[in-house]
Amino acid sequence: MENIVNVNLNGEVYTITDRTPFPLLLSEYLYEGDFDLMMVDLKEKKDFINECKTLKVLMDNIPGINSNFITSPFIFNDFLSYMEEFNIKINDFNHVSLNGLIDIVLDRADKKDFDIVKKILYFTLDIDSNFAPAYELLGSILIEEGNFEDGKKSLEKAVKIDPWNIAALSELGEAYFNLKEYDKAAEIWKKEIELAPNNYVTYFMITDAYMEVDKYDKAANILEKFLNRFPKSILGKFQLSNIYKELSRNIEAEGLLNEILNSIPEYESDIEIWTKLMIENNKNKTVIKFIEKFIERSENNEHFKLLLVIPYFKSGEIEKAKKIFKNLKDEYSWYIYGLKDSFNAVLNKDELKELELI
Repeated sequence: MENIVNVNLNGEVYTITDRTPFPLLLSEYLYEGDFDLMMVDLKEKKDFINECKTLKVLMDNIPGINSNFITSPFIFNDFLSYMEEFNIKINDFNHVSLNGLIDIVLDRADKKDFDIVKKILYFTLDIDSNFAPAYELLGSILIEEGNFEDGKKSLEKAVKIDPWNIAALSELGEAYFNLKEYDKAAEIWKKEIELAPNNYVTYFMITDAYMEVDKYDKAANILEKFLNRFPKSILGKFQLSNIYKELSRNIEAEGLLNEILNSIPEYESDIEIWTKLMIENNKNKTVIKFIEKFIERSENNEHFKLLLVIPYFKSGEIEKAKKIFKNLKDEYSWYIYGLKDSFNAVLNKDELKELELI
């Protein structure tokens, strides 16, 4: 222990050492700032309590002594070293809150500091072996690292402890899917949409899982439920029409396609597939009218102008098409790559040459 400074307050001398900040750290990250509760838990640790008493006097007399410049940054190895110096064991904690540590984990995980994040999470689970958020975050990180098996086990634990943990259900479904356990993935994701029926994307994930094992009847059933909730979804209708074709339900498939061709997109995520289908059915002027108005209302979606290239070409407005392509091809090359199949399918060789696509 190293003495840093002596402080004289009202004739009393208080010694600040290199260990004095630790009670503040411990209070902040394990007791949500409840200094008194922390002292009750650790009342048998005499040296620690003496530092707490010093700090309480300092906090009462020196403004800002418990501010973030003392509790930040959080260095986990130093935190453990302090615990060892004061002989504080995990089983000494009786009334802790783990939310402070989880906040640290979330911040470090965003920065991809996975090694230290995992150490903090294992420490958290040593304190409370039934803390579902820690298992959820640990599973998520393991999966991001490519460790699907261990990630799956951690997420299974999170869901077992807290069956209403939507984030854990979503991640666990993804783990099963990546491990090619498609039926399990579908069942887990179905539990997710029972709890969160507006989780739009999850319906399509369940559909994909069933289609991987050729269970088109179950895939159709999921999308039918989806369209009951989101009846204007063009993407849902298009996907369901393809599944109906697989099931030889051709009349229903055609009916859905006709609905799409006689509608306009309600959701931004539907615009691309709607445009593709409309162009395939020679409804270029309808596309032009809709996209032009959409872009006027939505300045942040400039890349959607590229959807006008084909209908402009096919409507004889070739110079407009070329100008859009020339102006946007460098900035939105990623989007052009995604449209390449559509360009190749609809434009002839001369048109593709004018766009320098061949």
